[in-house]
Amino acid sequence: MTAPTATSKPRRKIATTDLAMQIFLLVIGLIVATPIIIAIFTSFKSLQDISANPHTLLPREWTLDNYITAWNATPFGRYLLNSFIQSGVIVICQVIFSIFAAYAFSFLEFKGRDLMFYLILGSLMVPFQLTFIPNFVLVSELPRNCLELFGESTAFCSYLGANTYFGLTVPFLASAFGVFLLRQFFLSLPKDLHDSAQIDGASNFRFLWQIVVPLSGGSISAFAIFAFLGAWSQYLWPLIITNETEMRTVQIGIRFFLANQERGTNWGALMAGAVIVLLPTLLIFLIANRQLVKGIAMTGLKG
Repeated sequence: MTAPTATSKPRRKIATTDLAMQIFLLVIGLIVATPIIIAIFTSFKSLQDISANPHTLLPREWTLDNYITAWNATPFGRYLLNSFIQSGVIVICQVIFSIFAAYAFSFLEFKGRDLMFYLILGSLMVPFQLTFIPNFVLVSELPRNCLELFGESTAFCSYLGANTYFGLTVPFLASAFGVFLLRQFFLSLPKDLHDSAQIDGASNFRFLWQIVVPLSGGSISAFAIFAFLGAWSQYLWPLIITNETEMRTVQIGIRFFLANQERGTNWGALMAGAVIVLLPTLLIFLIANRQLVKGIAMTGLKG
């Protein structure tokens, strides 16, 4: 009969600790997900079912009327299009600009590089509310300044300013967080790769797009997801910079849908609208969850 080893007790203790941690995380996850679960089930309830006493989590009778009401009460299709355009432009520009900046701060040697990088990091500590008014004044005055500079016959000036996609996106086309995140991963790549590419005659642009970017797919994907979530959930800036229905995003559409309820709040339709707004971010997270975790795990803290 084999005697128990000295390591059996510590292993049992580690297993118990892991189980306790999993239970704790499961409870926290359920607490965080409870409002979302309630909103989803409420969106399929009838008005009588919502006002019934006692309340039930699951609908007694499933219905899609709330989604039809929410879609027809406001131009939801236009709101979704505006949000997708806004988020897509922001994500593409932030990813491209962050890749170029992170590469410069990681592989290139130039005077004032570290100081410039620290200034970019310092901008992370400046809240957006502090730059909100200057951004609003700048974007609002762009059409008038454009006409004065290029003449009243210039057509593209009408695409600048408030109530335009330019106004919705231009303050967010660059991301200091993206520069920091990608730079940290680029620094973890062997310097020998850059030296070998230079010896072979490869330009910085070719080395970046043929070697660095493919090796950094996880980190770039993770940042793109963060950028999309931040752009999709914007509320204050679209609320201020747009005052026309055709240019509002889904978050602003939900706000005005709630304000237009003259006979009290239609909670079923409101929850249906919230689920529609939530669906793109939820799908992206479920599809890219593994890539997101991989990208964060591979991003080091070197430098």
